[in-house]
Amino acid sequence: MVKLHNAAINPGGEIEKRRAFVQIADLTGSFGLASTAATLYVFGRNVAPPVPAISVPGVTFKGLKVPNGAASLSQQDYDVFDGNVYLVCLEPGVSWRHYYAGGTATAGNMVETQGTNKGVTVRTYQSKMYAVIGKLLYFSAVNDPMQWDAGTGHGYINLSLQDSDSETLTALEVYYDKLAVFSSEAIQIWAVDPDPLQNAFTQLLRSTGTFAPRSPLQYGSGDVLYLDESGVRSVKARDSSNSAAVSDIGSPVDPALLALRRAKGDAYMNGGIALLEPSVGRFWLVFANEIYVLSYFPGPKITAWSHYSLEFTVAQAVACAGRIFLRGTNDKLYVYGGNDNQQYDNCGVEVRLPYLSGKKPGHAKIYEAVDMTVSGTWEARVSYNFNQPDAEEVVGTFTQPTWNQGRAELTGYASHISMRFYNSDASAASLSNIAIHYKLADEEQ
Repeated sequence: MVKLHNAAINPGGEIEKRRAFVQIADLTGSFGLASTAATLYVFGRNVAPPVPAISVPGVTFKGLKVPNGAASLSQQDYDVFDGNVYLVCLEPGVSWRHYYAGGTATAGNMVETQGTNKGVTVRTYQSKMYAVIGKLLYFSAVNDPMQWDAGTGHGYINLSLQDSDSETLTALEVYYDKLAVFSSEAIQIWAVDPDPLQNAFTQLLRSTGTFAPRSPLQYGSGDVLYLDESGVRSVKARDSSNSAAVSDIGSPVDPALLALRRAKGDAYMNGGIALLEPSVGRFWLVFANEIYVLSYFPGPKITAWSHYSLEFTVAQAVACAGRIFLRGTNDKLYVYGGNDNQQYDNCGVEVRLPYLSGKKPGHAKIYEAVDMTVSGTWEARVSYNFNQPDAEEVVGTFTQPTWNQGRAELTGYASHISMRFYNSDASAASLSNIAIHYKLADEEQ
């Protein structure tokens, strides 16, 4: 497939229109967005933030007061420790602040931890909180994310001693039973333990890494997807030993991401947030104005990238209780699919197939008709000239399967054909299969 815009592939191999991003709340008076298993959180700068009512089934909405009144304070990262939010904030020109809603915190409040200035991104693993900043990997005391300067098991590791490309660490993610520590130019794999003396360096992957601290995400059985400067890459097991290797799972979409980097700049790309769409397990890479989506289903051998456009600018994105929530820079809260997860909009779907030759590229063909299985409304178009890929002829508009209903006529004479499909209404739509009827110009087919 050449282009899949505002749609994705389902596990059955069908193309499905994406659902709508529906505004459900105004979050003015708060900042940030985080989640635990079934609770969404926003934060107030030294005040209890207002909490609007939302009606998404299974989701509770709460506010937490951060003990810092700086108007410039902004959320940079978060994780969950013992069911409570651990928040990393940036106070520009001052420090990287760490706050925790457990331990000595009272209900509705957060407390500042000793992790302040010890990390720009954090990850919970093996009864500790881990963080990276500069060339150092810090870790808290065992079972106590408040304690980073004292307590059993706290400490740090200078990762630049293992490799000179690890001077500026950017991100963390769990890789099988180990911890992957990213810089922009290398990835170190560490076996970590509650006892710091048992921490062990196990592997180095060079000439790859990330500048986007929230892009690494454990995906599937334990592999880690992340945004490299050249596109999306995956740290995956090479064999049964789980030794890591880098794969180019993002190669089909790399040209689009490189073009996006040239157009929008490094800061835009480095803000990418990786999520797992809970309903079907798709990988989402959320940028400020668009989302790149990987539909990867090994059983039916499906690997497909698609692109969703947005009509608002994303500040934060989280998954909670089987749903995806986005906070806009306009302080509005959006949920994918609406409250009932069944809402659609006129987002403008485009499906473009490659130029197909019927395995006989050197033969001219007389194209006669096309059949398809569809639901919703699709306008079908066709192109016969791959030297002019945007030159299209309208075939017709279809709202039901065409099989046994009379085929849609084609009038092309060419060696190749490319079908395109467009949806432009606010209803659900799917495209299951397409059959092109033709005969060779010099023989019957």
